[in-house]
Amino acid sequence: MRKILFGAALILCSAPLLAQGGPPGGGGGMGGPPGGEGGPPGGDRPSKPREMKPIKRAPLDKAVTAMFREADANGDDMVTIQELRAVIQARRDDIIRKRFAAIDKDRNGAISPDEFLAWQNQMGSVASTDAGARGDRDGPIAEVIRPHVGDDPEDGILEHLIQPIDVALIAQTNSNYDVGLSLDELLVHERARFDAADLDKDGELSPEEMRRLMPRGNRPGGGPPPMGGDGQPPR
Repeated sequence: MRKILFGAALILCSAPLLAQGGPPGGGGGMGGPPGGEGGPPGGDRPSKPREMKPIKRAPLDKAVTAMFREADANGDDMVTIQELRAVIQARRDDIIRKRFAAIDKDRNGAISPDEFLAWQNQMGSVASTDAGARGDRDGPIAEVIRPHVGDDPEDGILEHLIQPIDVALIAQTNSNYDVGLSLDELLVHERARFDAADLDKDGELSPEEMRRLMPRGNRPGGGPPPMGGDGQPPR
Protein backbone atom coordinates (compact mmCIF):
# COMPACT_ATOMS: atom_id res chain seq x y z
CA MET A 1 0.00 0.00 0.00
CA ARG A 2 2.80 2.46 0.91
CA LYS A 3 4.53 1.81 -2.44
CA ILE A 4 1.25 2.66 -4.22
CA LEU A 5 0.80 5.85 -2.19
CA PHE A 6 4.37 6.99 -2.81
CA GLY A 7 3.97 6.30 -6.53
CA ALA A 8 0.80 8.40 -6.56
CA ALA A 9 2.70 11.18 -4.83
CA LEU A 10 5.37 11.10 -7.53
CA ILE A 11 2.72 11.43 -10.24
CA LEU A 12 1.00 14.33 -8.50
CA CYS A 13 4.32 16.11 -7.87
CA SER A 14 5.14 15.80 -11.56
CA ALA A 15 1.73 16.84 -12.91
CA PRO A 16 2.17 20.64 -12.65
CA LEU A 17 5.56 20.45 -14.38
CA LEU A 18 4.31 18.26 -17.18
CA ALA A 19 1.34 20.56 -17.68
CA GLN A 20 3.70 23.41 -18.51
CA GLY A 21 4.61 21.65 -21.73
CA GLY A 22 1.07 21.86 -23.09
CA PRO A 23 0.01 24.19 -25.92
CA PRO A 24 -0.48 27.85 -24.99
CA GLY A 25 -3.97 29.18 -24.66
CA GLY A 26 -5.48 25.87 -23.59
CA GLY A 27 -6.25 24.77 -27.15
CA GLY A 28 -8.23 21.60 -27.59
CA GLY A 29 -5.84 19.72 -29.87
CA MET A 30 -4.47 20.05 -33.40
CA GLY A 31 -6.45 22.64 -35.31
CA GLY A 32 -8.98 22.95 -32.55
CA PRO A 33 -10.25 26.33 -31.43
CA PRO A 34 -8.76 27.96 -28.35
CA GLY A 35 -10.33 27.42 -24.99
CA GLY A 36 -10.68 23.66 -25.37
CA GLU A 37 -13.71 23.72 -27.66
CA GLY A 38 -12.27 20.86 -29.67
CA GLY A 39 -12.50 18.48 -26.73
CA PRO A 40 -14.61 15.38 -26.39
CA PRO A 41 -18.34 15.68 -27.16
CA GLY A 42 -20.46 16.86 -24.28
CA GLY A 43 -17.67 18.92 -22.74
CA ASP A 44 -16.30 16.02 -20.70
CA ARG A 45 -12.61 16.39 -19.93
CA PRO A 46 -10.22 14.33 -17.88
CA SER A 47 -10.07 15.67 -14.35
CA LYS A 48 -6.91 17.59 -13.53
CA PRO A 49 -4.71 15.83 -10.94
CA ARG A 50 -4.73 17.53 -7.56
CA GLU A 51 -1.55 19.52 -6.99
CA MET A 52 0.48 18.46 -3.99
CA LYS A 53 -0.01 20.49 -0.83
CA PRO A 54 3.09 21.81 0.98
CA ILE A 55 4.24 19.70 3.93
CA LYS A 56 4.91 21.59 7.16
CA ARG A 57 7.22 20.32 9.89
CA ALA A 58 4.43 19.83 12.46
CA PRO A 59 3.11 16.62 10.80
CA LEU A 60 6.67 15.27 10.79
CA ASP A 61 7.03 15.96 14.52
CA LYS A 62 3.69 14.25 15.17
CA ALA A 63 4.57 11.14 13.16
CA VAL A 64 8.07 10.91 14.67
CA THR A 65 6.70 11.25 18.21
CA ALA A 66 4.11 8.51 17.60
CA MET A 67 6.82 6.28 16.12
CA PHE A 68 8.97 6.83 19.23
CA ARG A 69 6.08 6.06 21.60
CA GLU A 70 5.46 2.80 19.76
CA ALA A 71 9.09 1.77 20.25
CA ASP A 72 9.18 2.94 23.88
CA ALA A 73 7.36 -0.09 25.24
CA ASN A 74 7.97 0.62 28.94
CA GLY A 75 7.16 4.33 28.70
CA ASP A 76 10.40 5.58 30.26
CA ASP A 77 11.10 8.09 27.42
CA MET A 78 14.09 6.08 26.26
CA VAL A 79 14.35 3.42 23.52
CA THR A 80 17.17 0.93 23.98
CA ILE A 81 18.36 -1.64 21.47
CA GLN A 82 17.03 -4.44 23.69
CA GLU A 83 13.65 -2.71 23.92
CA LEU A 84 13.44 -2.27 20.15
CA ARG A 85 14.21 -5.94 19.56
CA ALA A 86 11.57 -6.94 22.14
CA VAL A 87 8.91 -4.79 20.40
CA ILE A 88 9.72 -6.33 17.02
CA GLN A 89 9.68 -9.85 18.46
CA ALA A 90 6.30 -9.13 20.08
CA ARG A 91 4.97 -8.17 16.62
CA ARG A 92 6.20 -11.44 15.20
CA ASP A 93 4.70 -13.43 18.07
CA ASP A 94 1.33 -11.71 17.59
CA ILE A 95 1.27 -12.58 13.88
CA ILE A 96 2.27 -16.18 14.59
CA ARG A 97 -0.51 -16.54 17.19
CA LYS A 98 -3.09 -15.12 14.78
CA ARG A 99 -1.91 -17.51 12.08
CA PHE A 100 -2.15 -20.44 14.45
CA ALA A 101 -5.71 -19.44 15.38
CA ALA A 102 -6.63 -19.17 11.70
CA ILE A 103 -5.39 -22.71 11.04
CA ASP A 104 -6.83 -24.27 14.20
CA LYS A 105 -10.42 -24.35 12.95
CA ASP A 106 -11.78 -26.55 15.75
CA ARG A 107 -10.12 -24.36 18.42
CA ASN A 108 -8.63 -27.29 20.34
CA GLY A 109 -5.19 -25.73 20.65
CA ALA A 110 -3.61 -28.17 18.20
CA ILE A 111 -3.17 -28.23 14.44
CA SER A 112 -3.98 -31.46 12.71
CA PRO A 113 -2.43 -32.45 9.37
CA ASP A 114 -5.79 -31.87 7.65
CA GLU A 115 -6.11 -28.36 9.15
CA PHE A 116 -2.59 -27.47 8.06
CA LEU A 117 -3.14 -28.77 4.53
CA ALA A 118 -6.44 -26.91 4.23
CA TRP A 119 -4.81 -23.64 5.36
CA GLN A 120 -1.82 -24.05 3.05
CA ASN A 121 -4.00 -24.80 0.04
CA GLN A 122 -6.25 -21.84 0.86
CA MET A 123 -3.25 -19.54 0.47
CA GLY A 124 -3.20 -20.35 -3.25
CA SER A 125 0.51 -21.09 -3.48
CA VAL A 126 3.09 -23.13 -1.62
CA ALA A 127 6.62 -21.86 -0.97
CA SER A 128 9.32 -24.38 -1.84
CA THR A 129 11.32 -23.41 1.26
CA ASP A 130 10.60 -21.91 4.66
CA ALA A 131 12.57 -18.84 3.59
CA GLY A 132 9.94 -18.23 0.94
CA ALA A 133 7.21 -17.64 3.52
CA ARG A 134 5.98 -14.08 3.57
CA GLY A 135 5.02 -11.96 6.56
CA ASP A 136 2.51 -9.13 6.73
CA ARG A 137 3.02 -5.77 5.01
CA ASP A 138 5.06 -6.62 1.96
CA GLY A 139 7.15 -9.45 3.33
CA PRO A 140 8.98 -10.55 6.46
CA ILE A 141 8.57 -8.39 9.55
CA ALA A 142 11.30 -5.77 9.32
CA GLU A 143 13.76 -5.04 12.12
CA VAL A 144 12.49 -1.45 12.30
CA ILE A 145 9.67 0.67 13.70
CA ARG A 146 8.19 2.71 10.85
CA PRO A 147 6.13 5.91 11.05
CA HIS A 148 2.36 5.70 10.62
CA VAL A 149 0.99 8.48 8.45
CA GLY A 150 -2.23 9.08 6.52
CA ASP A 151 -3.30 7.99 3.06
CA ASP A 152 -2.84 11.24 1.14
CA PRO A 153 -0.07 11.44 -1.46
CA GLU A 154 1.77 13.96 0.73
CA ASP A 155 1.83 11.36 3.50
CA GLY A 156 3.76 9.00 1.24
CA ILE A 157 6.43 11.68 0.78
CA LEU A 158 6.52 12.30 4.52
CA GLU A 159 6.95 8.60 5.29
CA HIS A 160 9.73 8.43 2.71
CA LEU A 161 11.50 11.32 4.46
CA ILE A 162 11.30 9.95 8.03
CA GLN A 163 14.02 7.45 8.92
CA PRO A 164 12.56 4.43 10.77
CA ILE A 165 13.89 3.45 14.18
CA ASP A 166 16.35 0.59 13.99
CA VAL A 167 19.49 -0.51 15.82
CA ALA A 168 21.75 1.64 13.63
CA LEU A 169 19.64 4.76 14.21
CA ILE A 170 19.70 4.28 17.99
CA ALA A 171 23.49 4.06 17.95
CA GLN A 172 23.86 6.94 15.49
CA THR A 173 21.63 9.50 17.26
CA ASN A 174 22.57 8.70 20.87
CA SER A 175 24.47 11.97 21.24
CA ASN A 176 25.08 11.76 25.01
CA TYR A 177 26.16 8.11 24.95
CA ASP A 178 23.61 6.92 27.51
CA VAL A 179 21.68 3.67 27.39
CA GLY A 180 19.36 4.52 24.54
CA LEU A 181 17.58 6.98 22.24
CA SER A 182 15.48 9.85 23.64
CA LEU A 183 12.62 11.59 21.85
CA ASP A 184 14.59 14.84 21.75
CA GLU A 185 17.52 13.11 20.03
CA LEU A 186 15.20 11.50 17.51
CA LEU A 187 13.40 14.78 16.74
CA VAL A 188 16.72 16.58 16.20
CA HIS A 189 17.76 13.87 13.73
CA GLU A 190 14.48 13.76 11.79
CA ARG A 191 14.09 17.56 11.73
CA ALA A 192 17.57 17.85 10.24
CA ARG A 193 16.46 15.61 7.38
CA PHE A 194 13.37 17.80 6.87
CA ASP A 195 15.41 21.02 7.03
CA ALA A 196 17.90 19.64 4.49
CA ALA A 197 15.02 19.01 2.07
CA ASP A 198 13.57 22.50 2.74
CA LEU A 199 15.88 24.26 0.31
CA ASP A 200 14.33 27.74 0.57
CA LYS A 201 14.13 27.50 4.39
CA ASP A 202 10.52 28.63 4.57
CA GLY A 203 9.54 25.92 7.07
CA GLU A 204 7.66 23.69 4.62
CA LEU A 205 8.29 21.41 1.66
CA SER A 206 6.89 22.69 -1.62
CA PRO A 207 5.86 20.37 -4.48
CA GLU A 208 9.15 21.20 -6.20
CA GLU A 209 11.16 20.35 -3.09
CA MET A 210 9.22 17.11 -2.72
CA ARG A 211 9.94 16.30 -6.36
CA ARG A 212 13.67 16.67 -5.67
CA LEU A 213 13.41 13.91 -3.05
CA MET A 214 12.41 11.41 -5.72
CA PRO A 215 14.90 8.88 -7.09
CA ARG A 216 16.50 9.93 -10.39
CA GLY A 217 14.28 7.70 -12.55
CA ASN A 218 11.06 9.18 -11.11
CA ARG A 219 11.92 12.88 -11.40
CA PRO A 220 10.86 14.76 -14.55
CA GLY A 221 13.98 15.96 -16.32
CA GLY A 222 16.31 13.66 -14.40
CA GLY A 223 19.31 15.18 -12.69
CA PRO A 224 21.29 14.03 -9.68
CA PRO A 225 19.53 13.68 -6.32
CA PRO A 226 20.25 16.88 -4.36
CA MET A 227 20.19 15.04 -1.02
CA GLY A 228 23.10 12.69 -1.66
CA GLY A 229 23.77 9.67 -3.83
CA ASP A 230 20.84 7.69 -2.44
CA GLY A 231 18.31 10.49 -2.81
CA GLN A 232 18.11 10.95 0.98
CA PRO A 233 18.91 14.05 3.05
CA PRO A 234 22.38 14.01 4.62
CA ARG A 235 22.51 12.60 8.14
